[in-house]
Amino acid sequence: MIRFLLKLPFFKRLIPSLSVKYFKIFKKNRNFFKVKNIYFYLDFLDPIDRHIILHQEYENDQVNFLENKMKENSFTYFFDIGSNSGYYSFYFAKKFKNLKVKAFEPNIDPYNRFRKTLEKNSFQNIEVFNFGLSDMNQKKQVRAMIKDGYVHSNTAILYSDGEFNCKDLEIKDANFMIGDDIFSLKNEMLTIKIDVEGHEIYTLKGLIKNLKNNQCLLLIEIPDPNYGKVDNFLKMIQYKKIFKSKYRSDYIYTNINTLNS
Repeated sequence: MIRFLLKLPFFKRLIPSLSVKYFKIFKKNRNFFKVKNIYFYLDFLDPIDRHIILHQEYENDQVNFLENKMKENSFTYFFDIGSNSGYYSFYFAKKFKNLKVKAFEPNIDPYNRFRKTLEKNSFQNIEVFNFGLSDMNQKKQVRAMIKDGYVHSNTAILYSDGEFNCKDLEIKDANFMIGDDIFSLKNEMLTIKIDVEGHEIYTLKGLIKNLKNNQCLLLIEIPDPNYGKVDNFLKMIQYKKIFKSKYRSDYIYTNINTLNS
């Protein structure tokens, strides 16, 4: 019923607004919420988590496209790079029981929410790491937006001190590691999702051996200013684009010749 009402313009704003007020007053914003028969530990005040709770889905067009392509082949691994609270990891781990899911989240808060979901449910094929993937082993500062007194779970690397108004940000240290140092796979079927808020080219460079030595299906969010650089890099290593989201700057590339748009 709520999902239907959310499609109507009046209720689309009213329901989230009233719900946020309720959870703020009663301080029940962090809890387990049932989504697609999985008990996710989420925070209703976080915009991403709230969307998942209310709509019972997230980024549905790319998720459906990815799932359909994964059904056409037998994939062995799913890398969820920038996993946040883990929607993609748990969704695909449930859909494909033999899939080995490796999730990477440098922000300690969504990482802890991911851990709570993992402990609550019976998944045996998911492993989550509290670091991001890059082309260097390093500690870097990451920023998270503060709005209405709430710190959002989405984080991005802070490249310069003057880049943003610091009063609207929470800044933390986070660890990053070279992807090829963590896994050195060959002749495997990999699905990789990358959502790293502007750090895409460095994540890809750190995974170059795995990208070249395996058959890969790659979902990657690319901010418009970075598109040319990332697209050229992927073309250089013989990846072709087979999907563009209608709603977001999300793309799917592959080096699997039999996969088409």
